[in-house]
Amino acid sequence: MPTRDESRKPGRPGTVRPPARRGLADFRRVLVECPDYRRLFLARYASLLGDWFNLLAVLALLREMGHDDARTVGLLVILKLLPSAVAGPAAGVVADRVSRKAVMIVADLVRFGFVLAMFAAPWLGADAGVVLVLVATALQITAQAFSEPARLASVPNVVPPELLGAANALGAMTWSLMFTLGAGLGGVVTSLLGWRVALAIDAASYLASVVFVVRLVLPPPPRRRPARGWRELTGLADVAEALSYLRRAPRTAALLLAKPGWGLAGAITLLLTLYGERVYPLLGRPDVGIAVLYMARGLGTALGPVITRRLVPEEPGPLSRAIGASFLLAAAAYAAFAVVEEPALAVALVVLAHVGGSTIWVFSTVLLQRRVPDRLRGRVFAAELGLATLAISAVTFVYGEAIDGWGIGLRPMTLVLAGTLLVAALLWTAAQALTRRWAPEAAEPAT
Repeated sequence: MPTRDESRKPGRPGTVRPPARRGLADFRRVLVECPDYRRLFLARYASLLGDWFNLLAVLALLREMGHDDARTVGLLVILKLLPSAVAGPAAGVVADRVSRKAVMIVADLVRFGFVLAMFAAPWLGADAGVVLVLVATALQITAQAFSEPARLASVPNVVPPELLGAANALGAMTWSLMFTLGAGLGGVVTSLLGWRVALAIDAASYLASVVFVVRLVLPPPPRRRPARGWRELTGLADVAEALSYLRRAPRTAALLLAKPGWGLAGAITLLLTLYGERVYPLLGRPDVGIAVLYMARGLGTALGPVITRRLVPEEPGPLSRAIGASFLLAAAAYAAFAVVEEPALAVALVVLAHVGGSTIWVFSTVLLQRRVPDRLRGRVFAAELGLATLAISAVTFVYGEAIDGWGIGLRPMTLVLAGTLLVAALLWTAAQALTRRWAPEAAEPAT
């Protein structure tokens, strides 16, 4: 298990804490006893709120410029994901080479600048304006691709090992709360005040994040000998080191299937957007329909960690089995969503599906944080997030083409999505069984 820097451990160094109570008290402990995690938490809280204002604002901006077809919406969703896969190897190397705190601050400032650039889009005309919005979105997400591995790799440095599960569950709840609150408020603000106000709130959120990260205290990056040769100068040696570790740790490598497996359902962002516009335009407004479905997704993500942490022991075997069961739950929920017509039932099924999705995300993160050594953690998380975003981008492109280009309806495509989650469940279960049999725990390299 990776160890924390003892100088940052809450309480007296060397103190052995009793096992954490599995409930809401864990979340209080993380926030009260771990001040640096609290700063990390508040920084993410601020920027995530702005992110969901951004999505709805950009969708409204595209509609204003006459580009709200499924292909353009699908391209926007892809550009909110694909840069993470492209930048992943470099982001992982940076997160392990330099100050993770500095990486997060610079990423926030860069995102602030690119959000401001979107205000110029209407002045450029419809076509050039859309290009500006899409390019600014891609660069904004590229900056985020550097921030997220640094954040995930930092969590074990600011909380004790027994609270890693609670910290990651709280992170997922933060994401979902901001998704729900941001989608709801973003829909209201965009509808009543326009996309300009929503984008301004997004830009301000990144500055708020910087205020919290500036006070964050993290251990310095490990001392490195001066780079020699082009492989070390370019970071290829660092990537090779991480790949070598994963080859020698097949049980750890198998964990990288979880988020990409859930990524096969990544087209749900596109589908929920189109359902909100075309099937459930509540109160006659597409912004409201989209916001309600997004809020249902966020609510499910919030409930997932709270429910499953009470039911599942935080040990490798039970966590792994819970991930497989969560794939099946999400597949069943979206299969039912594809055939129901009552809006309230559809919303409930979205909630249920994302109870499963958040469990997959949180439990796989905990397992990796416990297994991967600190010196490699940024690279491994960047690889995992890159694979997940690559999967999401690919399926989103295919679904957009299928709906607009091939004329396939939303409901049949939702059934296809449910089927891919079933396949992911089978692949996950098979991978875990094979690695347990052929790569016993003792064969994993020491962390």
